[in-house]
Amino acid sequence: MPVLTIFMRFLHIISAVTLVGGALTWRYAAIPAIAPLAEETRSKIGDAIAAAWRPFVLTAILGILISGVFNFLRKTGLTPAYHAIFGIKMLLALHVFAVLFVATGAPNAKRSRQLTGVAISGVLIVILSAVLRWLTL
Repeated sequence: MPVLTIFMRFLHIISAVTLVGGALTWRYAAIPAIAPLAEETRSKIGDAIAAAWRPFVLTAILGILISGVFNFLRKTGLTPAYHAIFGIKMLLALHVFAVLFVATGAPNAKRSRQLTGVAISGVLIVILSAVLRWLTL
């Protein structure tokens, strides 16, 4: 059982890194890098990035959901404070999932703003995860 537990923790972390790191890279590296290009070119490149990244987003979301349920069900003795913070974390995660699903979909003029929201929510999720880890020590 320890191997499965370690694997699920790894899957959860690598999936979160993929989503949050990809969103940060796309928003703060790729979008500014193509900003000087013509609008039509920027749109084509943005759509190509979205199409290439979409399978990773869907796989990472699936990985987070599977490993998250597994990890949560293994915990015992959780306090009301833990549940409150966990609930906030889940709402932020749902926001990240939904927005990345939209951002990697059809041509979208609001990707930059959407990815900014994902970046903020992603960083908050990481902070809340650290707090939750501290609460279970």
